[in-house]
Amino acid sequence: MALFDNDKLNGIFEKAKETIKDTSDKTKKAFAESSEQMKQHNQESKNLKAPIEGAIIRYAVTYNGGLAKYPKSKSGEIGLNILEDCFYLKPTMTTIEWFEEMAIPYKKIRKVEIVERTISNTEWLLSSSRSDMKAMEQKNNIEISYLDGEDKNQLIRLEMLTGVSIYGQAGKCVEFMDILRQNEIPEKFIKEKSKSNDENSQNDILTQLEKLSELKDKGILSEEEFNAKKASLLEQI
Repeated sequence: MALFDNDKLNGIFEKAKETIKDTSDKTKKAFAESSEQMKQHNQESKNLKAPIEGAIIRYAVTYNGGLAKYPKSKSGEIGLNILEDCFYLKPTMTTIEWFEEMAIPYKKIRKVEIVERTISNTEWLLSSSRSDMKAMEQKNNIEISYLDGEDKNQLIRLEMLTGVSIYGQAGKCVEFMDILRQNEIPEKFIKEKSKSNDENSQNDILTQLEKLSELKDKGILSEEEFNAKKASLLEQI
């Protein structure tokens, strides 16, 4: 006698088919959801890496320190956007958890410099010769000195990522400075007054005051005219 009749066997097979179909449907659904999430993630990543509206150009950089709230260098990409009135730093998916986007107005900037990169301990240990070390000593770091909202001195250090190789990154730093000059951006930075210029200006005012006094003594200027011009000159000191 057979252990199962045809009806029971058919029932078992149908149940197995339903189970397989249900598992397949769940797998397809999970795959579709995962695929959609991946697409959204990729799109978000792409949007964060895109130049912001109005940017002349965007460079990929990494943070090398300088700011009090981020005292140590950190890995990950940040977008350095050059706009008409400011540098705009925007995080990407690799830095969004810790770096807040920020604008540095040109009118608050004292100086922008391209400096030689600092060789890490790992690079130093892996280098086989002095020539290898020299090859890594490229100027691919950007230092921006500026005044914050409270007019306190700040410095941010950024290392160029655009350019792939160290040599390519150094080349992009040269391009970066060329773009600033071509768009007359350094002209918008804070103009530092030299001590000698201040001294010359004060000496010139004193000379003018002496001449005014002579004109008054000679009767060419009245007392009122003399006092008015004197007050105007003293305001410039």
